[in-house]
Amino acid sequence: MQVLVVEDDDFTRMLLGSTLRELGHDVVAESATIADGLEAARLNRPDAAVIDLDFGRGPSGIDLAHGLRRLLPRIGIVMLTGYVEPRLLGHTRPLPSAAVYLVKRSVRDQSVLDAALTIAIDPAAARHVEALPVAASLGRRRRLSDGQVEIMRLVAEGCSNAEIAHRRHLSEPAVVKAIARLCQQLDIQTGPGANQRVLVAQSYFRLAGTPPSEASPHAEQ
Repeated sequence: MQVLVVEDDDFTRMLLGSTLRELGHDVVAESATIADGLEAARLNRPDAAVIDLDFGRGPSGIDLAHGLRRLLPRIGIVMLTGYVEPRLLGHTRPLPSAAVYLVKRSVRDQSVLDAALTIAIDPAAARHVEALPVAASLGRRRRLSDGQVEIMRLVAEGCSNAEIAHRRHLSEPAVVKAIARLCQQLDIQTGPGANQRVLVAQSYFRLAGTPPSEASPHAEQ
């Protein structure tokens, strides 16, 4: 199939292009920005696009996916990202229908990417494609509410309970309870001396694919 790649990291973009060609696909363009990706789609009218989620400040890969669908309603979309959950970046807009959300660390070999493209083009093919890790690729992730994800993100940013309460229009005791519920939801084991906020922040970075090099679950309260 004809495939468009939109990825702002030069090395990843080159690697994706090379991998897709090895799989026998025609890479019609490799774009580094959302604007260039949309223009390449308009000019080349690809069958599918493999795109990143995070393009820094401004529009996200989700916005690009919707733009591609407006331009080419039948285009297959594979979002390849290190983030287990888009809302970890503050993105609450849903993906277009039938888009495949593929977490980079679930891509063990080329067949996974090839399977994702197949399903992006024809969602009915999912039942016949065994190479695709279902949990990682089709969005069957642990469900957290938008509010829980936002609190998790604010904790990871280092916001105090008072600041989170102010931003979320909650009381400080409500924030404390919300963090405790997050620990339960994320199966975080807490014990004497453990700092729930640090544990939640560690979970955030782990889900985001960028675990911090230093963070102790027993930091002082």
